[in-house]
Amino acid sequence: MNNKKSDISEFEQMKKVIVSCVAGSALEWYDFAIYGCFAVTIGKLFFPSSDAFQQIIASFGAFASGLIARPIGAVMFGYIGDIWGRKKALVISIYMMAIPTAAMGLLPTYEYIGIWAGIALTLIRILQGLALGGGFTGTIVFLYEHSQEDKKATYSCWAPFSLVSGFVLGSIVAMLMSFLCNEQQLEIWGWRIPFIISAFGTLVAEYVKNKLDDPQEFLDSQKKESTLPQKQGLLKNLFKNHWKGLLMITLTDVLTACGYFLLSVFFITYLETILDFGKKNALIIQTINMICFAVFLIICGQWADKFGRRRQMLLATITMMILAYPIFIFISSGVFWKAMLGQLAIIFIFSVYYAPIPAAICSMLPTKVRLAGVSIAHNFAMAAFGAFASTWAMQLIKITNSKTIPSLLFILAAGITAIALYAWNEGKKY
Repeated sequence: MNNKKSDISEFEQMKKVIVSCVAGSALEWYDFAIYGCFAVTIGKLFFPSSDAFQQIIASFGAFASGLIARPIGAVMFGYIGDIWGRKKALVISIYMMAIPTAAMGLLPTYEYIGIWAGIALTLIRILQGLALGGGFTGTIVFLYEHSQEDKKATYSCWAPFSLVSGFVLGSIVAMLMSFLCNEQQLEIWGWRIPFIISAFGTLVAEYVKNKLDDPQEFLDSQKKESTLPQKQGLLKNLFKNHWKGLLMITLTDVLTACGYFLLSVFFITYLETILDFGKKNALIIQTINMICFAVFLIICGQWADKFGRRRQMLLATITMMILAYPIFIFISSGVFWKAMLGQLAIIFIFSVYYAPIPAAICSMLPTKVRLAGVSIAHNFAMAAFGAFASTWAMQLIKITNSKTIPSLLFILAAGITAIALYAWNEGKKY
């Protein structure tokens, strides 16, 4: 009875943290969703070309520029978070995402300002990448450090839940716009609305600033550090004494980087143009499966605390290596329900791996360098293995004329991650 009361009390304490973090992070990832949903339209408006494939690739290139900027943002926000506080880093990152995203909806297109349209779009993506470099990992660390030891994966998995929720929200908004507008209206003004309404993210930033506190684990670490003699700087300490942890996080995150952006950003274009389902059917498949993705993450996060993070993640990566190609054969048949179930199967396997990731990577570094280290390693992986995943997939399809070739990227990414997980000593936790 006392245990039940304790569990209820613990969840009540965590509820405010979870809701705030999920809302802030979801709004950041909402932008990535709507960009993916309107990648074809953005390609036409900002990167005109006689080759439709090149338009899409150019659009994904601008998308990639934001991901490439993430490691720089990771250093910046990691330093802010480890020195001045987790909350401060989180608030600034939400503002830096919400305002540029709204500005994107107001950009003039190539028709009006020529190549400057694509340049302006790319610059905004870079600003968003800087913000996301600290925002998402700030959410991960914030949740991890607020959680008790035996619930680290259970509560930390709300970070990827927020990520998927942002994509779900973006998919729903994009789907509504596609039903409310015809193709011409979407190209003229309809695509702008989803970007402009992201300005409401500033309200979430204000709530976090006024209602949340830094995690006690971080505050305790700060007090402890203040009583010790002044040592080497944060980044020097991180790279000199914790390089193994940084390397392990990066390699463990390879499937996260490649797999997630293929499922969320690439897949909508794959369904729409390569499998010829059209925008509306593609959005229906993507939205329903992303909702299931969010549910899977919460369930799989709880499994990880019961059965072990490493064991669960290793099982999922090996399964992905074995089943990715057969699943893509199933998806590429061009049948609506097969495409939906096939993507859902990949999403489930990926969820088993992805839900424990926040708790796993946070446990690889001590508190005093955790936010900087997790941010730098995670975002380096995103830039190196995720930024051009969609572009690689489209180029491979064009070169090979094979609709199943994207499965190769899932297989290779899962293989690298499986090797890292096999080498990981889960017993050494911080």
